[in-house]
Order: sequence, then structure tokens, then C-alpha cells
Amino acid sequence: MDFYEELKSAIRARYALIQIVSAEESRSLADLERIASELQHNLLVWTSTEGVKVRGKVAGEKTSDLRAAIDYCEQRARSGEPLLMVFVDADAFLTKTSPPIYRRRLKELANAIRTQGYRANCLLLGVSANPPEDLVKDVALFDYPLPTRSQLQQLIGAFASERAGDERLRIDSRPETISALVEASLGLTTIETENCLARALVATRSLNADTVAIILEEKRQIVRKSGILEYVDTGGLSLQSVGGLETLKRWLALRATAFSPAARDFGLAAPKGVLLTGIPGCGKSLVAKCVAAAWQLPLLRLDVGKVFQGLVGSSEANVRQAISTAESIAPAVLWIDEIEKGLSGVGGSGGDGGTSARVFGTLLTWMQDKSAPVFVIATANDIGGLPPELLRKGRFDEIFFVDLPTRAERSQILDIHLRRRGRAEAGLDLERLAAASGEERFGDEIRLSGAELESWVNDALLEAWRRHLEGGDSILGMGDFETTIARLVPMAKMRATDISKVRRWASENAVAATIPEHRMTAPGEAKDRQAVGGRALDF
Repeated sequence: MDFYEELKSAIRARYALIQIVSAEESRSLADLERIASELQHNLLVWTSTEGVKVRGKVAGEKTSDLRAAIDYCEQRARSGEPLLMVFVDADAFLTKTSPPIYRRRLKELANAIRTQGYRANCLLLGVSANPPEDLVKDVALFDYPLPTRSQLQQLIGAFASERAGDERLRIDSRPETISALVEASLGLTTIETENCLARALVATRSLNADTVAIILEEKRQIVRKSGILEYVDTGGLSLQSVGGLETLKRWLALRATAFSPAARDFGLAAPKGVLLTGIPGCGKSLVAKCVAAAWQLPLLRLDVGKVFQGLVGSSEANVRQAISTAESIAPAVLWIDEIEKGLSGVGGSGGDGGTSARVFGTLLTWMQDKSAPVFVIATANDIGGLPPELLRKGRFDEIFFVDLPTRAERSQILDIHLRRRGRAEAGLDLERLAAASGEERFGDEIRLSGAELESWVNDALLEAWRRHLEGGDSILGMGDFETTIARLVPMAKMRATDISKVRRWASENAVAATIPEHRMTAPGEAKDRQAVGGRALDF
């Protein structure tokens, strides 16, 4: 049952007090007018500026005061007249700091509807999702949905058709263009969508596939206004910006196709998300950025610290707001970085009054039941800090373990960083550099991480720069790398015990993000390197 039919059923069931949470007043009122017509009810609409109005005309006297408006509406309901009584933005008059008489009078009206047999419903329409405390048991809460694909298709199609005959404009009305605009507009209100289309016409005098960028910028503004989420720029990135992790890349490439309309028609549900855990500095955060870039979806970073800041009781509201914002601009990628830090109080005896547990419960319920196409990428370094409820199937599609890069991956990572700096000199032997940054130099299971490889490249460049300043050549050579690596103490050496522990955990609980290398232990016999944690995944 869709929202319209659910609301209509609640009205027919004579729910006394209904609160509709909506940022689209006009569209909501249009639906209520349609319901009133179908049920043969009269629609009374109150605003604080004009009082009670019926069919656009002011009714009653001096009804701009909320108490007077309630008195007037109840007088009409008492006569047996079938009514839908809508109070727009009445929540501003129903707070703890407002005169209690308004809340009391509204409660009395709701009781009278239930006990006196009035053929009426009282509806509160506004953006607030928090009913007054003394009315919370009386209120049925409804969240007014954003426009569906079909509604946006109709809106954008009509917008394009109305302007197709204007020779001053370049209107692309092809079905594939309209479809692309619809997909980009998902999560916007009808007003926001119309504003984006009008802005595109003013800026470019055209409506085409390039208009998608303007729509995505509108979504960026929505995220900025939330204050809890950060819109991350992924320009210039792709999955090729990640060195190695081929198993993870293949897994992600397959899921990318599951967001398409063809996948929906095939019966596929939108992918839920992935948990990336493993050794720090090995590319988990970079993967999140590159996935969003490759899928051409907005990337939202959830700042867990901001969720828990502010007044007592605001943390739960903050996480609900973050979820609502993410869903409003879906399809999107939601990145929860170092998720274990935000959930450190779950299950413990901390002094946060159970706030962490409630926030965690809200997040888990949403991850399990969400229908909006929001792909969650959570990263974690400390596996021991993750509650077991988070790890079970249904929250994430898969858990991947990102280990220290293998020799082949180190060669790729070095190549990426050198090319990014424009310093891929012909004299550099990437195979030798990869060998020098791993077990061949440091011993079994000790290799440089991706972050350490980037630092090594930078240190080598500094060495070449020093030589250049002293009047020597500026060519980046093998000697620069050999000089600087002697100063490096790999993290894998300092934290060997911790890394061995997480690898053992990954062998049973996670999939290896990389393809393990093989080494020859006897003629014709290959053995997996033991320094890659996680189970192998075949495609």
C-alpha cells in the first residue's frame, strides 16, 4: 500500500490526530484535497496568517489564533459535518515554551473526535517530526514521501514538453535523457527539481544530459545544510586509482550494475553495502571515494563525532537526520569511516546513559530494513571494537579484509603515485622497488603499507629535490629510493603481533580483498603466501 492509500485508510478509520511530516506543503495539501473529495469531506485549512479557510476563502472570524481556530472547527464538527481539519505549521504553537492552552485544546478536540462520534479528523502538517510530549500517545505519525520515479518522469517530461517549441532553447526530450534526469532528481522535492531545471535553462539555455551536474549540485547543497554529513568530492578518481585489491574491485564492479532500472526489472534488490576492515593505511578510505566516483554517485561521509555532539538526546535525532538526508538524495554512497570509534560505548558500561546503544540500534535497524538505494561503505581498523550484531548477514552484503599489499600490488601503487606526480622516470625499476619494500628486505610477513609507499615516494622526491638545489641533476633515481627506505621502520614490524591476530580473525570471518600471490617452495609446487588475511573468493 502506497502512502496515499495508507493516509486515506487512517482517515477512514477515524484517526483523531494525524501528524504529516512534509517539506512539500502544496503537494501535501493537494493530496489532502483529493482525499477529502473522494471521501466527500469538507477540507478546512488553518494557517497562522490567514486563519481557517475553506476552498481558498476565509471562514469564521478571528481564527488566526490557534485556540479560536480549534473552537471554530469543533463547532462545525459537532453539527455532524464530515471534515478534514488541517493545521499548517501548528507545531510552532505546541512546544514546551508555548502557552499550554494550545496543547490542551488540541488534546480535547482529539478526545471529542473519538468519544463524541465526530465525522472528522485533525491533521497537523509541517516539517517537524517530533510530536509534543503530552500528545505523543494521541498522534499517528506519517512521513510524506518524496516524488517517485513515475512522478518525476511526469514532472520532467511535462517541463520539457512545455518548452520544446521555444526556438531559443535546446530541449533534449529523448527518453534516455529524461530517464537520466529522473535518476539524478531522485531524492529532491518537486520544487527543488523544478528549480534545478529552471536554473539549467537560465544558465545554459538547454535541457540535456549536462543538466545532471546542476541537479547533483543541488543535492550537494542539501547535504551541506544537514551539518551531520559531508559531501566528499571524488573528481578525478576511479577504481583504477586503487592499486591492487582485485577481488574487491571485481565484486564492486558486479554490484555497480545492480543500481540500474534493468536490474530492478530483473528482480534484483539494490546492494546494501560492504564493510572494509584490515590494516591501517592500506586504502580502505580511498576505496570508498573511488567506488562513488566509478558509480557516478554522490559520496556522503558520516561524521560520527558530530552525531554525538550537542544536547542530551540529540544524538538519536542526529543519526535519524543523517539517514533521512542520505535517503533524500539516493541513489548515493554513505561512507562511515572508522565505524568502531563511534560504537565504542555499545555493550559496555560507559557513562553515556545508553546513547551509543540507542544510536547503534537506530543505525542497525535502518541498515537491515532500508529500501532506498543507499550503498553503505563502513571502514574499521579495530575489529575488536565492532559489535557482533553489525557483522551478521543482512547488514552488509560482504565483509572484506584489506591486508598489506603484495609484491604485485606494491608495484601498482608505486606506479600510481609516480604517475600522479609526473615522475615515472624510465630509469626506475618498479619490480626492484616492489621487492625492496617487502619480505625480501624486511623479513617474513613484513611489507610497507600503501600509505608508507606513498610516503616513500615523497621522501625519494625530497632527496632528488635536495640534490637539485645543490646544483646536481633532478632525475629521480633508484638511489633516492634506496637511501630513503633505510630510514623507514614499517608499521608491520612495530605491530607484528596485532597484525597476526587480525589476520587469524579474517581467515574465518572475512573475504580477502586481494588475490594471494604464490611462491615456489619446490619444483612445480606453489604455496600461498601466508601474509594475506581473509578467505579466497572465486568469481
